[in-house]
Amino acid sequence: MPAPTLSRHLAFLLATCIVTSCGTIAPPSEEKSTTELQGEGLQTADHLMRRARRFESDENISAVYRMRAAEIAWAELDTDGGSVRDVKSLGPDQKHALRIITAATEGVAVNFIGEKYKPEKTYSHAGFTYRINAGIAQKPGLYPLAGLESAKPAREVRHRLCTNWHTEEGVGAPCAPKWKRPTDAKMQRFVTSRGYLEPITAVLTFDGVKNSKGPRHASITGYDPTYLSKVHLGKTEYPLAADFTAPIVEQTHDINEITIALSGLLHPGVLDSKLILLEPYDPERIPILLVHGLNSHPRMWKDVINDLRADPKLRGRYQFMLFYYPTGWPISYSSMRLREELDALGQLVGNQKKMVLVGHSMGGLLSRMQVINPGRKIWNAQFGEDADKLYAKLPADNLVKRTLTFSADPDIGREVYICTPHRGSGLADKSFTTYFVRLLKLPSTITSAFIDLPGNLIEHGRLTSVAGLSPSNPLFKALDEIPIQVPHHSIIGDRGRGDTPDSSDGVVRYSSSHLASAESELIVPAGHGAFKDPQAIKELRRILLLNAGIKD
Repeated sequence: MPAPTLSRHLAFLLATCIVTSCGTIAPPSEEKSTTELQGEGLQTADHLMRRARRFESDENISAVYRMRAAEIAWAELDTDGGSVRDVKSLGPDQKHALRIITAATEGVAVNFIGEKYKPEKTYSHAGFTYRINAGIAQKPGLYPLAGLESAKPAREVRHRLCTNWHTEEGVGAPCAPKWKRPTDAKMQRFVTSRGYLEPITAVLTFDGVKNSKGPRHASITGYDPTYLSKVHLGKTEYPLAADFTAPIVEQTHDINEITIALSGLLHPGVLDSKLILLEPYDPERIPILLVHGLNSHPRMWKDVINDLRADPKLRGRYQFMLFYYPTGWPISYSSMRLREELDALGQLVGNQKKMVLVGHSMGGLLSRMQVINPGRKIWNAQFGEDADKLYAKLPADNLVKRTLTFSADPDIGREVYICTPHRGSGLADKSFTTYFVRLLKLPSTITSAFIDLPGNLIEHGRLTSVAGLSPSNPLFKALDEIPIQVPHHSIIGDRGRGDTPDSSDGVVRYSSSHLASAESELIVPAGHGAFKDPQAIKELRRILLLNAGIKD
């Protein structure tokens, strides 16, 4: 090797060694650590937090530095009793102390999440020992960190996707967690691979009086801010910090809503329907089930969930669920699948506390068909002169029979219909729609049930969802004659034209979405996407307060 080349090679190796050695932070000496950790005051706590980040590769040392910083900050807080109603009323030093404790909580909590989880860990360095308990028993509102795969600090979640961003100031470190799926195989049916969309606030507390001869005891607990709004630090009650929006955004921002919606419409045999729990099921909270419409996807409800979940008066009273279904399915078949999913959940969790169903567009029809007792009215309307012969011929478990003859679900207590075509939509009769129907490919589980049906039903595709929305569908005439068994409400768009009763939301005319039997009806200045209109969400809030017996 020529001398210049060798010289350059040695220089490169030397530079690499220097960079490597500079990138490795040697642990502090016991003597230096003791001096640092024995300091007092918030400036010392800030210094310890900076040192903790520097020694991040050593879990033990960084945890001790963070816990000591939190302990110093804890001494600045009032923990002897009483109630702090608003952290904004605290003095500068106490606000500073809360920021330090929050940062320390974020740094230490990751040591108890995912594969690192243990119910208790002890950290010791330079004469300081902290024993941290993270294994509390799960109950509504409180969750051990064992249930999380990961937890991204909410402050790191990019603000996008949702119209509003809802937070609360208080104590604790709000997270956008990735929940583990339930271990119960039956409950797994109702939880997607993304887990729950439930926010968690990690709270660090010190237990009892410090014992100079033993370890300092502390706890890290996951609090659900949709259930609880206050937490105790020592004996003093503080508001709980919260970020209600971050988990929704973090767990759903990468969903290709349009692709999934189109797939469910054009190729409805690819995916199956699914009732989805967005939080651990709580028998004490009223379920709200949101049902999307044609060519849509459950993520369409993100603003509704985000705004209602964060509302202080609704908090802790409701729990959110979604129903996904391929929207190319026949309307009656999708309604049956929803009944089956609700029945399966009911068998698992018991009585569901009079749930509220909110359906948009075709989803409103699916919802309505959960709270009626049609007898044979729908069957007779669909099959006309062939009705009696077919009914006698087909066995009770025949798919078509199960879709058209059923009973109301007694667990449903109220419904809200948004832009729902109770008498169909004229768009289903347009020429382009007729062509579109030919593209729909129903799965064999449905088409195999057609064998014993009159041929004209099959030939004209009357059982597909799009054709089924035609005002000429006999289903609508039958529905008009069948009473809805629960209180119900209508939210209808008029595109801001103020021309009701001659109005339309652009897809469904007022004459189709109006129900004389509704307890209330609100016209909002929006099109067919009225479900996300602020006035519509405000009306949903009013209805939910009414349903829970709460005065606004």
